[in-house]
Amino acid sequence: MNASIFSSTIGVNFSNTFQSTGKQVSATTAATQIKATGVKAVKMFTYNQTDCISAFAKEGLQVLVDIPNGDLKACASHDTATISAIIKVLSDYSTTIPMICVGNEPLGSWWGKKFTGDLVNALKNIKNAIIAKGLATKVTVPFNYAIMGNSYPPSAGTFNGSLKNTILDVCAILKEDNSVFMVNVYPFITQKNQPKNVHLDYCLFTAGEKHWVHDGSYTYKNIFDAMYDALYVALGNNGYGSLPIVIGEAGWPTEPTATYSTATKANARTFNQHLINHCKSGNGTPRNLNVKIPCFIFEMYDEDKKLTDAGLFEQHWGVYGYNSQSKKYEAKYSLAW
Repeated sequence: MNASIFSSTIGVNFSNTFQSTGKQVSATTAATQIKATGVKAVKMFTYNQTDCISAFAKEGLQVLVDIPNGDLKACASHDTATISAIIKVLSDYSTTIPMICVGNEPLGSWWGKKFTGDLVNALKNIKNAIIAKGLATKVTVPFNYAIMGNSYPPSAGTFNGSLKNTILDVCAILKEDNSVFMVNVYPFITQKNQPKNVHLDYCLFTAGEKHWVHDGSYTYKNIFDAMYDALYVALGNNGYGSLPIVIGEAGWPTEPTATYSTATKANARTFNQHLINHCKSGNGTPRNLNVKIPCFIFEMYDEDKKLTDAGLFEQHWGVYGYNSQSKKYEAKYSLAW
């Protein structure tokens, strides 16, 4: 990760939100298993699961907490009770929580702009409360990749015109905070939606030269770099090219293969291992060379009650199953984090 903020380049997402009763992973088990991977940073989807935050802290893990979208309106209107509860957690775990995420993909089209009007004010109010408390906690917003209006080729990267003003207002706050721009990227979904145009090997970091993408003098050997650089171009063209880009979520589901032929353990291991290696390598991307790319793998555990509006695969992103057992991709191999 950005050395001034995070303890390691690779982190992992953790949530018990959509695990059914009897299948929830205990805070202690999760903390022990996450630490055993060598990962030193965990990204959560709420701020009030203090049993988990405490367990992670005891194992020396950094924790990124999140303000759910449902709390954005209260934060934007400066609801004292909501903001005080958030700041208390940040204060109680000030050495554990380096950053708080404000919202989770709040500009996603499926929300119908429900949270768009509150996002910037919520971000401002949370940051002001952090400053008033004398904390060093950074703020960011995990965006979904659909904030991009155009991403192909990468040199033509632009923000969605209807969201651009909000995105740039967020960028101004992040820059002043010396924070990072966070985005979630899902090559699996891109390939699923455009199987004739996006080759599987291009998504898995295994493409041969015939599937590489050439963009002027730049050559893209995988879609991850292309997606990253399209965002990098969009930020740069709007005066925010210096904002470090953090990948808030990236992963590959393991099933149901019967419905989605590419959702397999073999593909999941290939994608995740290459992603981890690439982000840690320090090679960067064609347009942003020689940088390690902070990335949080999605996700640590399967979630058997997660909503499946986007597809049945939504319940199967975990590198561990519901039973807290490693999926041991390809029968015997686990990930090398």
